Amino acid sequence: MERGRILILGNSKESTYEIRSLLDNKRFEVEIALSPEVGKAVLSTRQMSLVMVHTEMLKQEDLDFMSFLKDRLERTPLAVLGEEATSREDVLTLSTDVGRFNKPYQSEDLITFIESL
Repeated sequence: MERGRILILGNSKESTYEIRSLLDNKRFEVEIALSPEVGKAVLSTRQMSLVMVHTEMLKQEDLDFMSFLKDRLERTPLAVLGEEATSREDVLTLSTDVGRFNKPYQSEDLITFIESL
């Protein structure tokens, strides 16, 4: 993905900036949303090349947000990061192209996934 636009969704600055730091020194345009409401606003107004979401954002029992993601991400690749990323089977229904990355993150694997898009 050349100079793609990436949205990072997370509930805390710590996890969101941890994900962002994996992309340091790469040529991506990155936007950050720290709540479902902001994530919805961004996805409603901008086309993203990739959405990266921390599992803490998906832990919420917010079925409206999950439904919104499913509707918006049908053709947008999704990277799920966090402690339970590979055990979350429900994320496979959110997008046709899903990468799952558990902590500790292997930045090389993540960059390979992004570059393959």
